[in-house]
Amino acid sequence: MMHAGLVDARPRSRELIYILLAERAARALGDLMMHGQGYSLEEAAKFASDWTPRGWLRLDGRTDRHEQHLYLQQPAYGTSYVAGKIEIDRLMAERARQMGDQFTLKRFMAEFDAAGLIPISLVRWELTGLDDDIARMTAR
Repeated sequence: MMHAGLVDARPRSRELIYILLAERAARALGDLMMHGQGYSLEEAAKFASDWTPRGWLRLDGRTDRHEQHLYLQQPAYGTSYVAGKIEIDRLMAERARQMGDQFTLKRFMAEFDAAGLIPISLVRWELTGLDDDIARMTAR
């Protein structure tokens, strides 16, 4: 929504969004490092803290270790937030291209919500008619 102009008049809001995205990405990378590279919880927490701008994810706070502990219990949980955002942004852009001047964020969100809690590839297929993601997953 930021790219749709929601925060154009408030550059500090844009900065905040980028910092929070960096924080989420750093925590997600910590998640991957714990499961793929053998990082301990402490190493993953330090990694996330070090890579979050402006020191906004401090090791002496409760968020970082709590999140990394959750990610240990549910592998790829943190990563799914980052991947999900990318997929939803992609779907929104495709829908906007398809609909042209008829596209509104309100309509997109109504369609997206109406699709229900199903994988984004199926939502994409339902909203756009594009089935290339599904074809790729089912190809043998």
